[in-house]
Amino acid sequence: MVQEQMQVDYAQAFNELANRLRILESKQGFLSEKILVMNQNMIEEYKKIMKEIKIIDLEVKDLKKELANVKNIVKHLTEEGSKFAKQSDVKVLEKYIKLWSPMNFVTEKEVQEMIHTALKAQEPVAKRVKKDDGSN
Repeated sequence: MVQEQMQVDYAQAFNELANRLRILESKQGFLSEKILVMNQNMIEEYKKIMKEIKIIDLEVKDLKKELANVKNIVKHLTEEGSKFAKQSDVKVLEKYIKLWSPMNFVTEKEVQEMIHTALKAQEPVAKRVKKDDGSN
């Protein structure tokens, strides 16, 4: 009887160990699936991140090109700005313009009209002088 009792105890212990082993195998299978899903998600995230990095890299390159372009434009504007007249130069020109009074200058056409008008005014005087000279 003791022997039968021991065999029953061994059988129960063996069944209990078998149940625990099945539970552990089940947990291990579940954890393996979780790890597989996590690895797949990590691979997908890695691919997304690499695409984003490439896009950002292209944007940085474009920004560098634009910045270089802006630097060239600023350099060009600076060079052109140095060619502009200084305020003191403009003041000197302003003084000369006021001194010369270019608004009082006469155009070539106006001079020709003045000469023509003057000649017409002198014609009757010249005819009278000739008449007066011829009658003496």
